[in-house]
Amino acid sequence: MTVEIHCPYCHFSKKVAKEKIPAGVQWATCPRCGQRFNIHDSGALGPEHSGLGKGYSDGGAEGEASSREGAPWEKRSEIGLFRAVFGTIKEVLFAPQHLFRTLAFKGGLKEPLAFGILIGGLGSMFGFFWQVMLLSGGMASFGLCGFEQLTAGLIFIVLVVLIPLSVIMGLFCYSGIMHLLLLLVRGGKNGFEATFRVVSYSQAAQVWGLIPFFGGWVGGIWQIIVQIIGFREIHETSYVRVIFAFLIPLALLLVIGIAVLVILVVYFKGPGPLSL
Repeated sequence: MTVEIHCPYCHFSKKVAKEKIPAGVQWATCPRCGQRFNIHDSGALGPEHSGLGKGYSDGGAEGEASSREGAPWEKRSEIGLFRAVFGTIKEVLFAPQHLFRTLAFKGGLKEPLAFGILIGGLGSMFGFFWQVMLLSGGMASFGLCGFEQLTAGLIFIVLVVLIPLSVIMGLFCYSGIMHLLLLLVRGGKNGFEATFRVVSYSQAAQVWGLIPFFGGWVGGIWQIIVQIIGFREIHETSYVRVIFAFLIPLALLLVIGIAVLVILVVYFKGPGPLSL
């Protein structure tokens, strides 16, 4: 026998088997909107106990994890490729808090990696294209960049091969560094995959690179903001910890810079002339 449970917030419904119900369960977490509601008050079950099925829980730790789901990109077989890509980009850019609050942090690296390569690669290609336009337009010498002996076809092949490889390396290296920094401030409790998912999906900010010349700068700033929000939500930590994690490299660079400056001052100043 099955019963149908309705979420009173987003009206999501699911038929589940009666025998799956844990004894005494009264609360469920909607797998679509993440809201927690009383299954008896919702009027879905009636007086009898019934099962919650996959995606519902009694509100414990496992329930919080099961209420998370994949990004629209991971549902492209259901909603179509265009809607999946556009929907993910839209949520990353304009609703990152909701996306990463409900984004699953377990499920493999393949899906977020594919999205990161696709959008990050396109953004990098357009960024390079606008630089070439600046150089070839006379604002700088194109020959000084070392491309004067390369044909357009060869440049295209190099870009198609090197940019995806650089994006892949960048995703893994940057994610590893950021996760280490988050661990240092005790803000990475949900593991490396959670950090990697935020970094990969934050590549959606690279679409600003479609805007000529200054779009890359906007995208870079936007991407950092998205990552701060994403790390906070997916690791369920505080903004203070996340911001501290971002500031650690800057603090190290500042210390190194001051040390180098002091060494240079001492070296060039040297001992004064001997007075007789």
